[in-house]
Amino acid sequence: MTPDAAVSNATLEQREQRAARKEQELARREHALQPREDAMRARSALEAQAQSQLREANERLVIAAVQAQVMTEAAQDAAAQLSHMASHDHLTSLPNRALLTDRLAQAMALARRRGKRVALMYLDVDHFKHINDSLGHSVGDALLQLLAQRLRDCVRQSDTVCRQGGDEFVLLLAEVEQPADAALAAAKLIEAMASPCVIGEHHLHVGVSIGVSIYPDDAADVESMLRNADTAMYHAKRNGRNHYQQFQPQMNVRAVARQSVEVALRQAIDGERFELHYQPTVNLGTGAVTGAEALLRIRQADQVLMQPTHFVGIAEDCGLIVPIGKWVLRQACEQAVRWLHGGLAIGQIAVNVSAVEFHGRDFLAGVQSTLADTGLAPSHLMFDLTESGLMQDTDSTIAVLHALRKMGVRVAVDDFGTGYSSLSYLRRFPIDTLKIDQSFVHEIQDGMGEALLVSAIIAMGRSLNLQVVAEGIETAQQLAYLQAQQCLAGQGFLFSRPVTADAFAALVSARRANGAAPPP
Repeated sequence: MTPDAAVSNATLEQREQRAARKEQELARREHALQPREDAMRARSALEAQAQSQLREANERLVIAAVQAQVMTEAAQDAAAQLSHMASHDHLTSLPNRALLTDRLAQAMALARRRGKRVALMYLDVDHFKHINDSLGHSVGDALLQLLAQRLRDCVRQSDTVCRQGGDEFVLLLAEVEQPADAALAAAKLIEAMASPCVIGEHHLHVGVSIGVSIYPDDAADVESMLRNADTAMYHAKRNGRNHYQQFQPQMNVRAVARQSVEVALRQAIDGERFELHYQPTVNLGTGAVTGAEALLRIRQADQVLMQPTHFVGIAEDCGLIVPIGKWVLRQACEQAVRWLHGGLAIGQIAVNVSAVEFHGRDFLAGVQSTLADTGLAPSHLMFDLTESGLMQDTDSTIAVLHALRKMGVRVAVDDFGTGYSSLSYLRRFPIDTLKIDQSFVHEIQDGMGEALLVSAIIAMGRSLNLQVVAEGIETAQQLAYLQAQQCLAGQGFLFSRPVTADAFAALVSARRANGAAPPP
């Protein structure tokens, strides 16, 4: 090898060595940089994870904030709903008594400052219980909702319509100028309520009784206003229903008397102070007794007898008429059986039935069980019902009347002429007898005035093949006129006042012994 070649090889080796050292240095440096890169990648991963967790936390925070808002709104809605429920009726959504009391106090205070009046009207739906009993509470509830809407439509924006409870409503008329304005408003309410109420397949005709109290004329505080309007409403019901009555101071005296009658009724039920007296129905041609009408009396503590006119209306209002009616029916049937078994032919025994009983769900079942228990043949029983009672929910009335006829029980229209007196319903209703109201019989004079109406009723009954009974015959002149018009039967003091069962039996026996000649 030449020197030049050796130098060249040495140089090459040196270069290769330097290149190797550089590669080693690069490898060392790369090896030294690897942890830093790993650290950077780890840091990047941690930063990405942190950002992801932050986003998730933000999302959860937003969701929590939204949920909190929703829960707050729900809580506010629930609180508002609870507040509304506490101050409003659940069925009609009308203000309740608590809210009414507050508004009434405010209205009275405002009226005092402005020199105005406030009118409070206490309104009761007449015979509402009959609808509940005969058609069910769902129909009754729907009717109340319909009536509530009608009442809202009848008053001003500034007035308040409240449901007091049951079938009672109260209307607050703020800033009334004169009492006559309240009377006019009450008359309009009665007219508005008179329109038929269509509830499903039922067409219901309802009336309302309204009591009116005026501030400051009739009362100076909230409780007195409510109490006086309530008192006036009861007077409206007692005076025929379906009209209004403004409070008068003397009504408080009557309210106390009414309370005493209610106490007497409850004591009579508990202490067996009820008595039945019997008034004969007489054949006007022969004088023979053809039947008896059972009339309820209350034997008071002082032994004075209380007449039905003093307590029947109150018994209906306080819910006692149904148990009283059941007692009367059973006692009358038992007495009729005793007379028949004793050989006393009485024809039919007539029992007065209130509209509350007649339209009750258990009425027919009660009649059937009473007849079965007492053994009285249905043909010996007759129910006396008023025209107004028959005209409530005519579809239901017709169904009950047909059921009674199928049983063999007779039905009479009592006090005929004082109500609807419609030929159309006489044709539709399966009834047997018309009883001419005694007020028409009392006015018979020389064939004039009311006498002509009596004659027309007799002729109408005859044309419809109905028996006609004239009530309240007290004079020979009245008897003669009725006989001339060929009225076949009658009742009245001319023949006998209502008497005890023993006295009635003696009366029938005496008439039979005397040939049953008509009285002079």
